[in-house]
Amino acid sequence: MDDAPSHGHDVVRPVVIDSPKRLLLLIPSEPEGDEICWTLPAVPMRPGETSRRAVTRHLRRGVHFPPLRISPLIGRLSRRDAVEGVQYVVVVRPAAESCPPAVRCAVAPEACWWTTAELRSARALIEPAELLDFMDGYWGGWLPDGEISLE
Repeated sequence: MDDAPSHGHDVVRPVVIDSPKRLLLLIPSEPEGDEICWTLPAVPMRPGETSRRAVTRHLRRGVHFPPLRISPLIGRLSRRDAVEGVQYVVVVRPAAESCPPAVRCAVAPEACWWTTAELRSARALIEPAELLDFMDGYWGGWLPDGEISLE
């Protein structure tokens, strides 16, 4: 089963993970204020494109990421940076046990691996704010496969 197609104002936010239950986050190119806010890339979806296809297009073709495993769990929430549209959070793992530094550099040189516990302990600002609960639910097996609302 594939996810709903985009309507042209949607973005997908890939959460790249590795086996020690870490996620790869970026520092935005234009941080707001004095505090650093860790985030996920926001990949514009083409009209009619599904979130899974957009993730594959961006990571495989755009940043030459190794072959992917895409989770059947997809988070959905409203875009906060636009009047219209949805943002999808999609969990992605390299299909082979790729070296985490190589994956990090493929995504962005300023990217950093974090566990949700480290992010909570550091009281780090995260965008989207729902990401930590989503990832804890994913790793804990609390969330069903398919698309769920994060709002």
